[in-house]
Amino acid sequence: MVIKTKSIITLLLLLILGGMTMNASGHALWVESKDVAEAGATQPVYFFYGHAGSVAGFSVPLMDAAYLLTPAGERLDLAMETGDWVPGYGWVPYGYNDVALSTPGDYVFAVARSPSVYDPGWGGTQASNPRLGYSYASMVIHAGDEGKESWEAGVPLEILPEKAPYEIVAKDNVTFTALWNGEPVNATFTAYYWTWDAHGGDAVQTGSAGEDGQFTVSFTQAGPWQVMASIDLNEPGKWTATYDHSAGRFKAGDEVDYNVVRYTNVMSVWVKA
Repeated sequence: MVIKTKSIITLLLLLILGGMTMNASGHALWVESKDVAEAGATQPVYFFYGHAGSVAGFSVPLMDAAYLLTPAGERLDLAMETGDWVPGYGWVPYGYNDVALSTPGDYVFAVARSPSVYDPGWGGTQASNPRLGYSYASMVIHAGDEGKESWEAGVPLEILPEKAPYEIVAKDNVTFTALWNGEPVNATFTAYYWTWDAHGGDAVQTGSAGEDGQFTVSFTQAGPWQVMASIDLNEPGKWTATYDHSAGRFKAGDEVDYNVVRYTNVMSVWVKA
């Protein structure tokens, strides 16, 4: 596989962003592309899954969907290809494709990972509480001069900023609304700059949305940020495994018990100076 020269900087940024949004298993699903472009342009979009601090663990998981929502609301499904090499990091897998921004306006690039069960007790340091996880990631691409005021990604758990994400500048305090199937939800949230440890530290912003689903993020500096919202539903059940677990926890076709269903959505934001 050959990577175009103009894509190398974007790809390196993706790997940096990979350390930003992690579930309890230490892995993240995120997307990236240029957030501002010319109408009529064609540009690459990417997704990664893993942890930038441990590139040997990168993988391309089973994906339910990857698509582009056009300014007119049309959904264009994307057949993502798989790459295997990134300068500076070496042999790491990722998904990519090119999208055409044919008309002016705001596009939403979104991906959905196939659900999977994870148990924090597998690490031996936490109590067992297996959960079925649904992971989504999205970003807004602004093409030309036309915009809009809402940027739904077409997923059950939405994260909607009060202003265009490509217009956010350093020192802005921006209110986001978490919606579950279109209704405000008291989600938990995490927001952080790429150099911060997403698992903790005073600078990482965490909390719970109010009953109105709203929470505020203080974008204290320019650069790449991630805003994540998640909800847990106490809905025990059984999941039929769709793949063999890398550590042998289950095999494709196994019935795997879980206690909780977790939905997570991550919005990538490039904060301007």
